[in-house]
Amino acid sequence: MDDDDPENGPIDVKINAVSAPRIDAGFVHLALRFLETADRDILLRLADTRAARHIATHARTVSIAGASPDARELIEELLTSPAVARVDPHEIRARLVWMETNREAQVRCWKEAGATLPEGALADATLFLTVGYDIGVAVSGNASLNLAHPHFENDLNELWFYSVHELHHAGWHTYHPLPELSRVGTTRALAGLIRYCTAMEGLAVHAARNWRAEAGALSSDPDYVALLDAQRMDRYEAQFFALLRDLQAEEPRSLEEADWDILELMSTGERLWYRVGARMVYRIEQALGRDVLVEASLQGPDQVFNLYAELDISNARDS
Repeated sequence: MDDDDPENGPIDVKINAVSAPRIDAGFVHLALRFLETADRDILLRLADTRAARHIATHARTVSIAGASPDARELIEELLTSPAVARVDPHEIRARLVWMETNREAQVRCWKEAGATLPEGALADATLFLTVGYDIGVAVSGNASLNLAHPHFENDLNELWFYSVHELHHAGWHTYHPLPELSRVGTTRALAGLIRYCTAMEGLAVHAARNWRAEAGALSSDPDYVALLDAQRMDRYEAQFFALLRDLQAEEPRSLEEADWDILELMSTGERLWYRVGARMVYRIEQALGRDVLVEASLQGPDQVFNLYAELDISNARDS
């Protein structure tokens, strides 16, 4: 299938010459055919889509070993996984229709994702709708969303909130490309990765906050539940900065396998870099304004951390 097939290809909604929503649903249309027919020839066509190449690029980038997965093997593994098998294809189709036809939400999605990014950051971004890979990812200036993920079972609006998150990443990557984990070889580089991801994830969590609040959906995601609990966030922040200080205080050395365990603390469970990062950027915006936050997005993670260090936190409004 050609990715620009008018039936199954990108959806363009013109807002202005700077950033227009661009959603490529071709992968999901083909995936549904496979799930409904088990025609394995469709896997070859899926592996040749832009969305599949996007997924494979992300998988390679976040591989500590730097492994480059075979696109067809990866797609077959995803579409025949128990996680996808548990989802009724009719549910996937309903989510697809919701995203393909809701023009107002498409426009709002791009608007919210770009609100704390420099103008034009999303001009070339595509949101690929996929099946089976993570919940959503971004790399090389594009984003994707997994329509088979169970998080979207109860509220279709969650599809848009997560799209905002991943699209913000896509815009951020325009200026600050996602680091390849296989190139992170020292404790100093690992500390830099944590700072990068804290700024990136914090900004993306923050990007969806206003729309969620307007929709009464802050309680639908654990990150926002945590952000509304000041005492809990105080504990998270203390834990986060203690871990980061200890890592940065070390004499730089080559990484050992156990050193990677810190990423589990940052990205899962208490999700420190998501939640602490979101608190940081929220306070920066409250104290210094949206324009300063946009400029920090352009300058990068060190500027986010520097601005936060300079704030008088006692006078900052708690998240």
